[in-house]
Amino acid sequence: MIKPKAISWFYENLPDAQIIEDKFKEIISKNYSLSGFTPLDTPNIERVETLTSKWADDNEIYGIKRLKAEGEEKNDFELWLRFDLTVPLARYVAQYEWELDFPFKRQHIAKVYRWERPQKWRYREFYQADVDIIWNAKLSLFADVEILSTIYNSLKELNFWDFVININNKKLLVWFLESLEVDEIVKTISIIDKKDKVKSIVPMLEELWLKEEQISEILTYINLSEVRTSREILEYFSDINNETLIEWVKELKYVYENLVNLWVDDRFLKINPSISRGLNYYTWTVFETFILWAEELGSISSWGRYENLTSNFSKNSYPWVWGSIGLSRLLSVLNNIWKIELWAKTVSKVLVLNMWEENLTSNLQIVKTLRNLWINTEIYLDSDAKIQKQIKYADNKKIPFVIIQWQDEIKEWVFQLKNLLKWEQKELKIKDIEKKILGILL
Repeated sequence: MIKPKAISWFYENLPDAQIIEDKFKEIISKNYSLSGFTPLDTPNIERVETLTSKWADDNEIYGIKRLKAEGEEKNDFELWLRFDLTVPLARYVAQYEWELDFPFKRQHIAKVYRWERPQKWRYREFYQADVDIIWNAKLSLFADVEILSTIYNSLKELNFWDFVININNKKLLVWFLESLEVDEIVKTISIIDKKDKVKSIVPMLEELWLKEEQISEILTYINLSEVRTSREILEYFSDINNETLIEWVKELKYVYENLVNLWVDDRFLKINPSISRGLNYYTWTVFETFILWAEELGSISSWGRYENLTSNFSKNSYPWVWGSIGLSRLLSVLNNIWKIELWAKTVSKVLVLNMWEENLTSNLQIVKTLRNLWINTEIYLDSDAKIQKQIKYADNKKIPFVIIQWQDEIKEWVFQLKNLLKWEQKELKIKDIEKKILGILL
């Protein structure tokens, strides 16, 4: 007999957690659609040259093969599982560039696959909820605003509230390191990106042969967001007499102020000059979102701008802004800090008790009427089960209402509606089911 065992770090839910996950996906997709992002899917599987066309660590990509292959197919490892939703979209845009209308706004909520070192809240199969804006011309900074406000609205409606969106213009960080005459800028940025994941980045900076004064300046810089407000940081950089820097600060200020104009509550925004995002194809604006008091658990949403992610697929240039909510990570973190109440074990709102086989026709009429009203309804399967067992079934699955119809009530065309949450019971007439029951159940 085969032992039932899931693959490590490929998570699966029990029903109560699955209901929450589906609810989150529905809320996020609704907010993405509200901002005009069109749903789009691409295959889970891509060619290896597609996935490695930009940033990719070969060690993180899963390949697939047939269980039994013959001839030339035997060593065919050209098909691989996507590690994100962005690179496949770059291939898609280049492939259909003459059929798409630009600016192209896409939403995609789907699973991706990535080999990760085993650790808490990092899975090897997980959901991402992406939004993208792509143009075949100069892409306005307002695209950054549109992406970020959409992410904010989604997180706000998820109703856990304790989050902060850290925003930066990556060019500020590059300018700062250049002003310190740092030679290894890319490696230094990569180290700064690890600041919340390690006890201290000083030893790593020392390995780059940075001077003590340079390291001290870097530490002061990355702590600016802790000692100054967002507007104070914008004023701080605006006062530096450097024309190029002032232009970049204007870009950051434009994004920040227009987010506020779109009614994004600035309590949830933080200008953070040290945010860089680790991947090397991000330019301009970047952001990371953390849950307050759980920052050590990592970012639950991120965002960035690419100058031209399609360069390996097309001669045409497509500037691009991308945002993503790490849905699996978000749910894991919220569950860990008790921000999610796993309650219902079913989507059913009503259980119709099945008390006598000869009454089944009458019970099914009630079931069909409720389902026609889009009320999630199930009927207990076994008519021989005692009423206490059927009600216990509803109680265990957190079904809030049960319907009981006694034999003498069939001729009267009435039934009993029992509220298991309040432990109340009402008698209702069948003819009033549409008029009265909607207000009770929905």
